[in-house]
Amino acid sequence: MDFFSAQDEARRNTKWLVLLFLLAVVSIILLLYLAIVGFSSYSNTTSLAEPLRWWQPTLFFIIAGITSAVVLLGSLFKTLSLTRGGGAAVAGSLGGRRVSRSTGDALERRLLNVVDEMAIASGVPVPMVYVLDEESSINAFAAGADLHSAVIAVTRGCLEQLSRDELQGVVAHEFSHIFNGDMRLNIRLIGILHGILLLALVGRMLLRGGGRSRSRNAGGIAVAGVALLVAGYAGVFFGRMIKAAVSRQREFLADAAAVQFTRNPTGLVGALKKIGGFADKRIGHPNAEEASHMFFEAGVVTHLNLLATHPPLELRIQRLEPAFTAVQSTAGRASQTPASGVAMGIGAGEAFRTSPGGVRRSVGNSDERHLTYAHELLAALPAKIVTDVHDPQRVRAVVYALLAGSLAEPATQIPGLLQDENEAIVALAVSHVSGLSFENRAARLPLIELAIPAVGEIDGDRAAVLMRNCRTLVEADKRVTVFEFAVLSLLEHALGLREERHAAFHRPGLADIRKDSEVLFSLLAHAGHGDTDAAESAFYAAWQRIQLEGKGELQERGEIAMRLFEEALARLNTLKFSFKARLIEAAVAAITDDNMVTVTEAELLRAIGARLGCPIPPILPDSPV
Repeated sequence: MDFFSAQDEARRNTKWLVLLFLLAVVSIILLLYLAIVGFSSYSNTTSLAEPLRWWQPTLFFIIAGITSAVVLLGSLFKTLSLTRGGGAAVAGSLGGRRVSRSTGDALERRLLNVVDEMAIASGVPVPMVYVLDEESSINAFAAGADLHSAVIAVTRGCLEQLSRDELQGVVAHEFSHIFNGDMRLNIRLIGILHGILLLALVGRMLLRGGGRSRSRNAGGIAVAGVALLVAGYAGVFFGRMIKAAVSRQREFLADAAAVQFTRNPTGLVGALKKIGGFADKRIGHPNAEEASHMFFEAGVVTHLNLLATHPPLELRIQRLEPAFTAVQSTAGRASQTPASGVAMGIGAGEAFRTSPGGVRRSVGNSDERHLTYAHELLAALPAKIVTDVHDPQRVRAVVYALLAGSLAEPATQIPGLLQDENEAIVALAVSHVSGLSFENRAARLPLIELAIPAVGEIDGDRAAVLMRNCRTLVEADKRVTVFEFAVLSLLEHALGLREERHAAFHRPGLADIRKDSEVLFSLLAHAGHGDTDAAESAFYAAWQRIQLEGKGELQERGEIAMRLFEEALARLNTLKFSFKARLIEAAVAAITDDNMVTVTEAELLRAIGARLGCPIPPILPDSPV
C-alpha cells in the first residue's frame, strides 16, 4: 500500500461521497413530494372525483427547500461537531469510556500496551483508547479528524474474548484505517447520514404531535409526519447504499495491511473466526446505525447483501487463510511476544545508512521489524519511567526531566525554573533526570509520544503551567534543539494549541512553496553537517529531489528561527500528499547525503513527518532501499 496515494484517494472519494449524497437528497425530495401529494389527495374526500394533480410547482419547491435545509444543516452541524471533537466525540457518541493511562485493569493494560507498541512502530501519535463497556460482541473502530485526534475503540467483548495476538490483529486493522485516510471519510459519512436520518426523526415528532392534536390541522400534520417518516426510512436505505459503496473494499485493504504490519495472519484470522462463532454480533447502542461502516465487523444487521458495509466474514477469512471453508469459533491462543534478535534503533552517537525511497515506502507500511523494535524499546525503559509516563499527574515530571537533559546542572536548576508547579512533581522531575540518562537516545522521542495521551488528560490550569514551564526549560540555555522543537510541537498538538495559531494559513502558491522548502532543507542540511560545504551538498541533494524550478538557496544557520520553520511546515501541510511524498524523499536525501543518519537527523525527520501528517516509522539499520 502506498500511504500518500491512499491519502489522496481518500480525498477524491470525498467528492464521490458528496455526489452520492446529492443524489440521495434529490431522490428523497421526489419521494417526499409524491408521498405528500398522494396522502393529501387521499385525505381530501371532497375532491376524489377530480383528477390528481401530480405537478404542483409551489408545493414541490417548498418541499425541496425545507428538505434540503433540514438535511444540509443537520449534516453540516454533525460533521463540524465531530471534526472539532475528533475521534473522542465519535467514541463518546457510541457510549465509549476513555481508558485512563494509569488503569489497573489487566485487560485494559494489555490493550494500551498493544496500542503503544503499534504507535511507536508506525510513527503515528499514540491515540487515545476507548472501551465500549456495554457491548459484549467483538468489535472495534478507529476514528478521528486527523492523526492527532485519532482514537482506537474496542468493545468489552473484544477485551475479554480475544488473545493478545488476536487483539493485536484487530488493532493493526484499525491502524491501517488511519494510514489509508479512512477516518476523515468515515466522519463525513456519519454527518451525511445524520442529516438524512433527521427527516425520520422530524416525521416521528410530527406524527406524534398530530395524533394528540384535535385541531383542524391535525390531519395535515399527520400526513406530513407520515410522509417525512417514509422519506426518512428511504434515507436509511440510501445511506446504507452510500456506506456500502465506500466501505467494503477498504475492509479488504485494512485486513491485508494488518497482516503486513504484524506478519502474523493467525491473529487476525482468529479474531474473525471468533466473531463468526458469536450468536449476537450487533452493537446495541442507538447510534450504531450511523457509525456501522466504521466498525471492524458490521455492527448492525442488514438483510440485503447490496447494503452490507462489510464483506462476508467467510470471504475475509478465506483471503487470509485460503484453506478455510466455514466460519467457526476457535479457542483463544496463548499470547506471543515478538521474537528477539532484530536490530534495535539508533544508540547514542550511532549512525547508519538508509535511503529516500526506503523511508518513503515505510510511511504507512510498518512491518514486524518495526513492531519488534517498539516492543524491545518499551521493555528496555526503566519501569518507574514507564509507570509515570502513563499517569496524568506524574507525566509532567517525565516531560520536564526529558527537557532538562540539556541543562548544565539539572538538579540545581530545575527547582528554580519550574514555576507554579507542585513540589512533589519538581522533586520527581529531578530524580528522573538520572533515570533518563540511558544510552539509547532514540528512546527520547518515543517517550514523549507515549506521554501525549496522559498529557491530554491534564486539566486546563495544569496544562497551562506545563506549557509555560516547558518553554522556560527550552529557553534556559538560549537555544532550541531539534528534540526540544519536537517536544513543544507534540505538546501543543495534544493540548489543542497549534491549530489556532496557524488556522489562517491557506494553500500556498509556488513562490511560498519554494521559500518554505528552502527553510526546511536548510535546517535539515545544517542539522547533520558541521561545515558549510557539506551542508550545501546536502541542501542541493534535497533540492534536486524535490524537482522545483530554479536553484534554491541554502540559508545561513543563524537565519533559521524555529518560528519560520513552524510556519513553513504549516503551509506545506496544506498541499496534496503526492507532493508531501516528494518532500519526505527530499528530506531524506538531505540527511543521507553523507551516507549516514544521526539521532538528531532522525528526530528532526520524524518531527517533520508528524507535522505533515505523514507518520514515519523508526528508521532501522539495513532498511530496504
